[in-house]
Amino acid sequence: MNDEVSVASGDYGPVPDMMTGLLGLARTGALDGLLLSNGNLYQTDFTKPLLFLGDGNYLSGLASDQHLTGDQWGMMNETGMYPGQTWLWLFSFWYQIPPFNTASNTDLVVILLMIVLTTLLALVPFIPILRDIPRWVPVHKIIWRRYYRGR
Repeated sequence: MNDEVSVASGDYGPVPDMMTGLLGLARTGALDGLLLSNGNLYQTDFTKPLLFLGDGNYLSGLASDQHLTGDQWGMMNETGMYPGQTWLWLFSFWYQIPPFNTASNTDLVVILLMIVLTTLLALVPFIPILRDIPRWVPVHKIIWRRYYRGR
């Protein structure tokens, strides 16, 4: 990548100096910290960095490519490429596979599916075949073998 910005020659006043300063801050990682600092312990307000970078089509193009524009709803990452809250992994999993990722009412379908799965999980102790699986496959005895050795 070329680090140089190409512009037509002319008198731009302090802009070249400002750009050099911003580039120096960005290379050291200080620019993000300056834009994020709000006096709180956790820096969760990304409004200033987004406004700083949002002057153009680059970020809106990325958002459109990742289906994160305002015309779509669903669970999404706030920033970065991390999965967000870890407890949402099972919900967000369903958004990645067909037919859920192509349905027009994906949110409703995923929530209903999660209600069904959670109900089934809560009812496992009362379902005769499922509650007997630990007796048929004694994995817990392998895990707790020191405890069961004395019995």
